[in-house]
Amino acid sequence: MICVDGIIGRRTVAVNSSLRFPGNMAQSISSQALARQREFVGMSVTELAEAVGVTSRAVRYWEAGTRTVGDRSFGRLLEVLGCDAQDLTGRERGTETLTDLRRAAGMSAEETASALRDKRAAQGLNVSAEKIRDLESGRQVRGWTWRSPETPGRVVRLLAQVYGVPDRLVMDAWRRCRPQDSLPVLSARQPRQMPTESLTAWHGLNERQRIYLTCIFLQDQEEEKEQQRKRHAGEVSQPAAVWRRMTMALSAPPNLVGYTTLQERLRQAGVHDPGAGSSMAALERRDLIRAYRDRIYINGIGDVPRTRVEMTRRGRAVARAGLDVPRETGPPAPLLSQWLWKITIRVARAGEQGVDGSLAGRGPHYLAVGQSPDGRTPSRGFIVLRHPDGVTHGPYRWFLTDSGKRHVIDYLDAYRTMYPEVGTKGVEEISR
Repeated sequence: MICVDGIIGRRTVAVNSSLRFPGNMAQSISSQALARQREFVGMSVTELAEAVGVTSRAVRYWEAGTRTVGDRSFGRLLEVLGCDAQDLTGRERGTETLTDLRRAAGMSAEETASALRDKRAAQGLNVSAEKIRDLESGRQVRGWTWRSPETPGRVVRLLAQVYGVPDRLVMDAWRRCRPQDSLPVLSARQPRQMPTESLTAWHGLNERQRIYLTCIFLQDQEEEKEQQRKRHAGEVSQPAAVWRRMTMALSAPPNLVGYTTLQERLRQAGVHDPGAGSSMAALERRDLIRAYRDRIYINGIGDVPRTRVEMTRRGRAVARAGLDVPRETGPPAPLLSQWLWKITIRVARAGEQGVDGSLAGRGPHYLAVGQSPDGRTPSRGFIVLRHPDGVTHGPYRWFLTDSGKRHVIDYLDAYRTMYPEVGTKGVEEISR
């Protein structure tokens, strides 16, 4: 293994070129990092010890580097300090092993086994701490003979529930620890039933009120998709508190100010006097929308009263139930969206040449080692920014990690079925 320096975002980090981590190796904390995090949150040694539930002497030992942090205390440290494992250990996001996930949850192997035994879906597995350690280390788990790929998939989902993390995070860690195993298969989740209360609320509206709620809902969903597009493209997007408040009406003659987008939508639905009166008031009384009234300056006219409207969470639920519109759930775990799959394939096709380091948009936040899409959830760890092999200077480029190559090989057929328009010819050889 050759260690090279890599740049992730604005931070310089050490990146292992092959990114292979033994499944039973949980990295120790950096004593300097612990002291730095403690001081950053303004806690004394005594205060941190009390919050974690250990003695002050234990914290001093940790910061001196003379004692290791136990599994339970490690999880408590992350919770109390409001940081993640990367901040204390230097381990990059997107390289988590099963041991890392357990420690981040603040659980010992014994506690994990006990939590799994309490799960109805774990009946017949005879879970023990020894089996958990075998699973994490990549060894054959005694007594666990997988009769079908759905059985290890069931264990993946159970571990995700116990650790409080997404299924895909456990699946990625599983493949890092146990690449020699057959691929676990996650059973499809049952679609959520539309809540009865939401349907009842929909049927309690008259026809005009339903039209108003439908038009507002459709406009809300279009705005949301546009903001998602901007984020994915790396463009400036607005916070939800801004874009969800949509202009409903301007109190001025239409021949001077025209109709708003919402009014045009209402007119197309057969409402030819799309004002902001009784129908909106009725929806607001039912906590389906909120109305905001202010004034806006328009050149040549002056200050004009404006009414803006925002859907409540309940309003969106009622509209979905009435229109039979399910929530968008995205691709099944652990598969990528089409947008992220295109980026992965682009990097895979580049092979040993890599992709220019200026890979656009937010893709690296979801895919790159050391990154996170939301500052909390680790990335997939499928790509890494580094020098090409054998090169020690010059520009950095994007390459697939071992996890990325394995993911492409594992799920190539599934992606070809899901996204047939994404060209993947020859990727099998490139990714090996």
